[in-house]
Amino acid sequence: QQQQQHPRCTTLVNPANPNLTGPNSFPYFPRGGPQPASQPSKDAHHIMGYVTQWGGMDVGNGMLFSAEAIDGLVHQLGGLRLRAECSLVSTHEYANAYVNQQSTEPEVAQNYDHDYNTTYKLYKDDMKAKCPVGAAVMTSPGGHELCQHYDDIIHTTPPFYKHPPWMTEGLTQTLGIEKETVADLDSWSRELLRSCYRQSFKLAFDKNNLHSTGNSSIVQNAIRSFGFGKRQQQQQALEKRLAVPLLGAGCRDFPKDVALEVAALEGASWLSNSEGNPSEFGDCGDDAVVFGLLEEADAESLAERLEKQMITWYGII
Repeated sequence: QQQQQHPRCTTLVNPANPNLTGPNSFPYFPRGGPQPASQPSKDAHHIMGYVTQWGGMDVGNGMLFSAEAIDGLVHQLGGLRLRAECSLVSTHEYANAYVNQQSTEPEVAQNYDHDYNTTYKLYKDDMKAKCPVGAAVMTSPGGHELCQHYDDIIHTTPPFYKHPPWMTEGLTQTLGIEKETVADLDSWSRELLRSCYRQSFKLAFDKNNLHSTGNSSIVQNAIRSFGFGKRQQQQQALEKRLAVPLLGAGCRDFPKDVALEVAALEGASWLSNSEGNPSEFGDCGDDAVVFGLLEEADAESLAERLEKQMITWYGII
């Protein structure tokens, strides 16, 4: 029996890190974070020699290989071209709103608020972030293999569920998060994850953003003009199909129910805005958000939550 052919997705959402380096700089990294600032000592483990200093976790207990993360696969398939383009992405305009991209003391992140500019020297690396937590940036797919499947890659950085950035007045205002909705660390992480979806959808479907080179560096544009990381001709099509994984449910260690709830909320919000308020994203026409989930039960749960959310908000599906 011939397999049914589904329309091609034009853009992939990649759960990235703030520096757009992929996870390849570490042989292993801990599920749920925080990611260490530097390589652990090679004497830290009697067999692997790397890992027990990273939150005290042993190999096989919460540790992930780079290839087990979507970000690792994207950078592996995107190759040197994607790495080169990511290295040339400018510091994000939101970068100076952050005190710490991943707090090492979760209790500090609960309703933490002060003048973040006073701690610049302590957290100077955050001031250089290319894709801060909750933000999104777009690049080409890079290597030939990814170019065969996608025209663009949207990188967004989800928070670690138990180690989100510190909440500051500047950050909540920058990301458009109402402080009244943040009661504790859990709700703060949820709001940051929702921002990842919102920023990704806006970048993908806002007609003013599509294929714009205004935010790219001169060198990035030169790379594309010479065919390195060149986007395919299909990008000219008006229909956009965005492939989205279940953000936060992997190495960021969000509970599956929470990740599904956030995906349903933002999926329903995008659907209602694109159909009921076209000015939000432009005329979306036949645009689509396509969630990719590994388990059929998760896909069914997400579909049920989306339907329930649409009925709750609008009485329609």
